[in-house]
Amino acid sequence: MSLRKLLSIAAVGSALAVAAPALSAGAAPSGGCPNPAARPVLSLTVTPTTIKSAHAISESGRFNQNTGSSCGIKNASVKLQRRALVNNKPSGSWTTWKTVTTGSQGYFSASRIVFNNEQERAIFYKAGSFPTTVSAVTTENVRIWITKAVTTPAGCKIRLTGKTTPVQKGRHVFIQSRGPQGKFQGWSTIGQTTTHSDGTYSTSAVAKCGQSYNLSVFIYHSAVNASGRSATTFGITPHH
Repeated sequence: MSLRKLLSIAAVGSALAVAAPALSAGAAPSGGCPNPAARPVLSLTVTPTTIKSAHAISESGRFNQNTGSSCGIKNASVKLQRRALVNNKPSGSWTTWKTVTTGSQGYFSASRIVFNNEQERAIFYKAGSFPTTVSAVTTENVRIWITKAVTTPAGCKIRLTGKTTPVQKGRHVFIQSRGPQGKFQGWSTIGQTTTHSDGTYSTSAVAKCGQSYNLSVFIYHSAVNASGRSATTFGITPHH
């Protein structure tokens, strides 16, 4: 066999040995800038980063080619993930709570309700010409949500009732007083009570008739939640 023919056969064999990249069922990620070479950046913003339990946070970001560029990557599948925090330390593995697809400029967003302290991140797994890319990690501080209702029964009494979310069983709740609006000089603890098995609490005490009180209730942090404080009720005036 001639050398020319052998070289021809070798060239064909080499071409067949190069496998075509697998295509996903959906549209492949695309966009970015032709120059410089793709070094994608995945950003994530969580708002707010401190919130009461059982309330919603918003997560938004962008999959972009290169830091500071305006070259968004569209049609990219981005997974939004969470990881629990116990005593302010990561616990367990990352779990995906939602998968989003970037828009024409590379942007994405989603929202959900949170209950405990956790970390948030976004991750894009390698597809097309773009490598696996991970956002920075954000810590979400989730406060115990403690409510307070005030009544002033006869006999110069003040009665406080409320509940905690997540349920806080057998926890101390502190009744605290402050100065009037515009004259805050710190909190003073004037009493305490203990939550019931269902996370509710109730307490009453005799106060000075005709005096005005500005009261809030406070509960210290747990292993999985930040401390919580109710709204302040101003001008509580007990009566005979």
